[in-house]
Amino acid sequence: MDTIVNFQNVTNTLQIVGCHFGIKPECWAYQKHHHHLYELLCCMEGKAVQEINGEKIDLNQGDWILLKPGVNHTIANSSPSHYAFFNIHFDLDDLDVRSRLGAVPFRLIPAALANESKLPKLLPELERLMQQELLSDETSISPDIIQLSLALHQRLALQAYVLLIIQEILLMLEAPAAMDTCRRNQVSAYEADVAHSIEERLAADLSANPSISAIAAEMSISRSQVSKIFAKVYGVSPRQYLSRRKWRKAKELLVTSNLTVYAIAEQLGFRSVHHFSRQFRRWVGMSPNQYRHTLPIAGSRNDS
Repeated sequence: MDTIVNFQNVTNTLQIVGCHFGIKPECWAYQKHHHHLYELLCCMEGKAVQEINGEKIDLNQGDWILLKPGVNHTIANSSPSHYAFFNIHFDLDDLDVRSRLGAVPFRLIPAALANESKLPKLLPELERLMQQELLSDETSISPDIIQLSLALHQRLALQAYVLLIIQEILLMLEAPAAMDTCRRNQVSAYEADVAHSIEERLAADLSANPSISAIAAEMSISRSQVSKIFAKVYGVSPRQYLSRRKWRKAKELLVTSNLTVYAIAEQLGFRSVHHFSRQFRRWVGMSPNQYRHTLPIAGSRNDS
C-alpha cells in the first residue's frame, strides 16, 4: 500500500507585540487605554484590579485575563507590595480563532482552571528564554526597560510558546468556569444567526467587495446593527473580517498556485496590483513576491 496523509495547508500570520514580564511597585496604576490587538495577561505575584468597560475585575496570583481589541480598561496594583505579571499583545489572522477569542469583551480564567492546563508549564519556558537573554551581550538596558534581542531559533521558540499558550486559552474558553464572569455578554441565538448570515454574504465572492449598507438593507436592519452584531460574534468589524479573508486567500494563492500577483489582486477585487501589494505589505510585513519566495509552491514539490 502506498499512502500519503496530508495535513491541511496553513498560511496564517501571528503578530506578537509587547510580550514581556514586569514588576510594579505598591500603588502603581495604568490609566484607561485600549489596544488594536488581543491582550493576554497573567498575574504572577501579588494582586491587581482591572476596570473593563466600567466593571472592576480582581486578579489574584495565577489568574489570567484575555481582552479583545478595542476594549477600554485600566489596571492597578491592589496588593500591599509589588505586583508581578506576564503580558502579551497579539493577533492571529485565523478567522475561527478570532471568532472564539473575540466573542465577548473579556474572559477571566481563574488560577484553579489555569492550573489544570499546560499554562503553568509553558510560562516558565518563556521565563527561561528571558533569563538566557538577560545574560547576553546583545541585551539593551535602560532605566525602565530591558530590551531583549533574540536569535533566530529563539524567535521561533517565542512564537511556538505563544501559539501553545493561545491553544490552551482556546481550550479553556470552552469550560463553564471560564464563562461565569461574562455570561451576560454571551451571544444570543438571534445575534449568532444574524452574524452568520452576514458572514455568508461577505464570503460569497471575495472579488465583489460587498457594501455593508447593501447587506443591511437586504436583511432589513440598520448598518450600525450589522457592524455591532457582527463584531460581537466574530470579534472584528465586517470590513476587518473581509480583509482578513482576503489576506488568508492571498497567502494561500501565493504559496499553492502559479498565478501572477496581478491575477491574484484581480481575483480578490483590488483596484490595482499596486494597491494589493501595498495592503499586503501592511498586514504581512513583506511584499507578495517576498512572501511567495519564503515557501515553495505546492505544485512544484516532489512528494516522493
